[in-house]
Amino acid sequence: MKKTASALVLAGSLAFFGAGAANAVQNYPAPTPGGVSDATVAPGATVTFSGSGFIPGEAIRVDVDYDNAPVVVPGTGVNGVIILAELVNTFTTNADAQGGFSTAITLGEAGTYTLTATGLESGKVVTAVVSVDPSFAEGAGNGGADNDADLADTGADSAMLLWGAAGIVAVGAGVASVAVARRKNA
Repeated sequence: MKKTASALVLAGSLAFFGAGAANAVQNYPAPTPGGVSDATVAPGATVTFSGSGFIPGEAIRVDVDYDNAPVVVPGTGVNGVIILAELVNTFTTNADAQGGFSTAITLGEAGTYTLTATGLESGKVVTAVVSVDPSFAEGAGNGGADNDADLADTGADSAMLLWGAAGIVAVGAGVASVAVARRKNA
């Protein structure tokens, strides 16, 4: 009887978390690609970020996230790459009569910037990525050739981390309930 109750608690918690994940995926609007005037620019350059599909006249929050260039720390035992990310700018703009927007953004330091526009009413999300490369400055060595344009974006999503943690908690709760049930039977 006690084992049955433990199994039911474990199954119920897994079903609860699974239903939440399915609901989140179903109700979360997937980001759509936005447009940028240039995918790779020199430091201090201004790019035009644009998108469409918003409610006409809707307020749109634009976030500019900065991921600096990968830094390998020699002699510290760190075998991987350390990437620091930070939100460097947030502002709002409005969609035009057709539900589109276009805004100019100046990007300073070398690194990768993720531009995200979120409709405050519709929840629609538009994203674009811009690389700021010092070699794209006038007179720099490679003349602005973009060799990384075909690379895939393999970054982890924060929702993946959240649901992974929820799964670990659910498994831990199941193990704890089985341990308690076995201890009471012994």
